[in-house]
Amino acid sequence: MSTTRLLLLGIVRIFQPAYGYQLRRELLTWNVQDWANINPGSIYTGLRTLAKHGYLAELEEGPGHRPGRTSYKLTQDGETEFYSLLRQHLWTVDGFHPDRMQAALSFLWTLQRDEVLTAMENRITQIEARLAAAPFNERQIQADPGTPNQVVEMLRITAARDRGELAWTCEFRDRIANGEYSFAGEPPDWNPDPALIAEWRDRPTS
Repeated sequence: MSTTRLLLLGIVRIFQPAYGYQLRRELLTWNVQDWANINPGSIYTGLRTLAKHGYLAELEEGPGHRPGRTSYKLTQDGETEFYSLLRQHLWTVDGFHPDRMQAALSFLWTLQRDEVLTAMENRITQIEARLAAAPFNERQIQADPGTPNQVVEMLRITAARDRGELAWTCEFRDRIANGEYSFAGEPPDWNPDPALIAEWRDRPTS
């Protein structure tokens, strides 16, 4: 749920004010239905839920408003929640929910470079600690007569993911340190295409 909330708040933040149809189409180009386990049909529900809780403001078109033409923008509470979730996902390693870091990657450019670098160093330390503890966790399972032997493979597949993420994190940290990508307070290396924004704004819903 927190990954979905971060993605919805983040995508609204990029394109605001933006229609639900535009936001849904954009998220589907990110293949969120595959790696974030988001049902495309639930995106509209998620937007309405965030608005209900005060994180998004709904902007209707006035007289003649048609269903499906409500646009959204972040409220101040939504901005606060966005950064809270982003930092939570960035600074916390969760081997069973790799989608959280993937979601954070989409919005790292909203943070300053020094924070992202420090977070990468912190993630490296966390992953190394997880890998160091892995053999002892295996030993505990193997010594427990009440646990099936093959359960240890659950730990091993998680450790394999950790080793892969550790290698990537070290490489990503080095790329950031060498000046790649753009972060908050720096000249942007990407902006939404105004023509695309206009296309989604003007496209009919039926």
